[in-house]
Amino acid sequence: MEDEEKLTQCRNALLVFVINNIENKLPIKEEEMREILGKDKALLKECLPSVIQTLKKVYGIVLQRVPDTRKYICYSQLSASSTAEYDLEQIRHLTLLFVILSYLLMKDCRVDEDQLFNFLKGLRIDIDEEHTYFTGNLRKLICETFVKQLYLKREKSDSETDMETRYLFSWGYRATIEFPPKDVLQQTAGILGKEARDFVSIYNKYCSNDNNEEPMAVD
Repeated sequence: MEDEEKLTQCRNALLVFVINNIENKLPIKEEEMREILGKDKALLKECLPSVIQTLKKVYGIVLQRVPDTRKYICYSQLSASSTAEYDLEQIRHLTLLFVILSYLLMKDCRVDEDQLFNFLKGLRIDIDEEHTYFTGNLRKLICETFVKQLYLKREKSDSETDMETRYLFSWGYRATIEFPPKDVLQQTAGILGKEARDFVSIYNKYCSNDNNEEPMAVD
């Protein structure tokens, strides 16, 4: 009986910890969860499956391990495009994130940092100047916050010909979960007044497997 009570207490402690860390969207380290349980690795292994099930069934929250790491992300089963659970600032940040993700998608998901910033500047979004809609420090939001939240990856270029350090942006793991590429393609195409099929190579990469469709031929 005491063992069962201990397990219940541990599960509840983990639930509270995860729920309290949802809003900041930062990855949860396995080490942090072990700390909650007195660094008991076996106890975490026993409790975690039940915690994951309860989060999903009761709260509609998915706790998912990031591949090849000891980190987890948690996210709502509602689409990130649903604004019901976000405040105004979060909606603005997600809007900027969508703009960036759609650009990366159209550029095969990996672009030079300067190229991305020049694209944004073409939309009158200068990351080093105050913006009337996307308020706050945009450089920090893009280069630090979105990266820490795993929406974006920012990695040094491994090119040996570069005289200066260059950084490349690409989709982060959380982005692939909350913003399925095929959905981003369809929405971006709609904004541009086109069909997703008009972007042949991208469509073939992300959409051709839907409904057993054949890949489209490139003209």
